Amino acid sequence: MKVASSALVSAIFCSAAIGAAHAEVCWKLNPFIDVIRVAQTTFVDEQATGTAIGTHSLVVGIWGAGNFYSLPIVGSIDTDIPTSTPLKQRFGVHGTNHTALFGGHSDCVLDAQLGSTWKLSCTGNVAGIFNNSGTFMSVPCATAVPLAAPSGKTAGDKTD
Repeated sequence: MKVASSALVSAIFCSAAIGAAHAEVCWKLNPFIDVIRVAQTTFVDEQATGTAIGTHSLVVGIWGAGNFYSLPIVGSIDTDIPTSTPLKQRFGVHGTNHTALFGGHSDCVLDAQLGSTWKLSCTGNVAGIFNNSGTFMSVPCATAVPLAAPSGKTAGDKTD
């Protein structure tokens, strides 16, 4: 009986984990070679009445720029507040930098509106703040720049 109960509990946890919607999505940080590649898990936000009022997506993945760096990132996609018409979504992630790029800072926060602009701000490890920005464009993951991409300017480089 104990073995059967353990197997049943394991099956329930496994099916619950598989039940959430997962999708891989990619964006390019124009005008740079950087590509954001994340797995997305979406949750429906419901009111106390059970009526769906929107969705929230957790993201986890990598921020890669050729052979220059691969930063682990975690964050979310949510409706931009205040809301507007057409409805815009905000993409926000935190990345941990372990390279000399980004001014040598270790903590980088990327804030973007899907299909619009992005802003980057990095702090930690050294004095000052590193900032950069550009346009945030969706790209097919199948054709996204691989981590072994050719050389080019990265979002971690100083801008002129």
